Amino acid sequence: CALALCDDDLHVRAVPLWDEVLATIATPADDPQREYLWLTGALGYARFCIETGKVDEASPWLRRAEARAQARGWEFATARAQLERAAVSWLAGDQQGTEALVTAAYPEIARQARAHEVSRCWLYFGLTRLAAGALQAADECWGHAERHWRELGKPLHVHRILLQRSWIAIFRGRYDEARALIDQARTCLDSSPRSSWLQYARLDDQLGTVWRAEGLADLGFDAAGDPADTWAQAEARYRGGLGTWSAEPGTDQYRSGMDKLAAAADLKLPAALAVDSVRYSITDADARSRWAAGVAAPLLAGAFAVAWEAQDPALVGELIEYHSARGAFSVDAATGATMEWARATTTAAPVLEVDELASVASGPVAVGAAGLIRLGPLPPLQMEPDGAPVLARYRALAQTRYGRAVTADQEAWSTCP
Repeated sequence: CALALCDDDLHVRAVPLWDEVLATIATPADDPQREYLWLTGALGYARFCIETGKVDEASPWLRRAEARAQARGWEFATARAQLERAAVSWLAGDQQGTEALVTAAYPEIARQARAHEVSRCWLYFGLTRLAAGALQAADECWGHAERHWRELGKPLHVHRILLQRSWIAIFRGRYDEARALIDQARTCLDSSPRSSWLQYARLDDQLGTVWRAEGLADLGFDAAGDPADTWAQAEARYRGGLGTWSAEPGTDQYRSGMDKLAAAADLKLPAALAVDSVRYSITDADARSRWAAGVAAPLLAGAFAVAWEAQDPALVGELIEYHSARGAFSVDAATGATMEWARATTTAAPVLEVDELASVASGPVAVGAAGLIRLGPLPPLQMEPDGAPVLARYRALAQTRYGRAVTADQEAWSTCP
């Protein structure tokens, strides 16, 4: 039951079940049946930890599980442990280790015809191939993963692999194809009773990424794909980009690029603000930190990036002001090992009830952490005495799209000296 809940992204509801599992397997396993029960519980709990961002807690369980499975000669349990270790290796940035572990695990998993685990193997095969610049091989791997998840009738997994595959279309300069994949992913969310506003926010952020990429292509971004390229040409362009653009201000090409970057901002900023607003409704400091690093930070980074690329200093200033009001603005480089294009399928799931948190985020203000942190939404922020509140339009879009009020109904704070 706990594993089934995790498959439906219901990690919060699985927590009490995992507590029962851990209590059950705490007693010594003195026969093969209890040893098998221990392995099933240990591997399932390790996967739960990986999916919720508690990788350090997962690793000891995996080492013990693999050793005990090998000692019993249980090949499928050994393969499952190797697959989970591959997930840990990927999150640590060890691409070679990921490839080696998935390669070792796949034959037995395929022999047992466990479609969900087979799909996960193909997912990681695709991730390692894209990391090496092999676009075609990655797309083929993810095509296999999508097929198996569709056969299993798992709309949430299908929606994630579709978002993942949209990156291949982006890198090939096939932006309409990427948007079509995202539309399919939206249909999957619409068909699932388990979908949440957070998944829609991440989907809109990815749609904004497509518009951002197309805008940069119009600006002459050297790594932008050409839809007429062969796979080999697309892979060479992907590997060789320097990150420069060539469009001159005032040209039609430049104006087109800026219009598309503005469209990207209209998607990415409301999603980022809605997701970030939840962070300060979380009273537990560790959970708040995990949400900030694993959920909010990637979307906020994209919001800052598109504002900067759109050469909109006023918008960049408003974003900085918004985060400075929390004391959370930082120019330090991110330390995560996960690449942006891998987040669609490898981002940690929060062990929090996101709908309840969002209600708190739009509710009354509280104070936590010994009075040092204001919990709840910020009031409107006003940089200039006669100016409009910062990010007002984007905050309104966040409420319209996701039903999340990210502004407290209070007098505006003046942030000018």
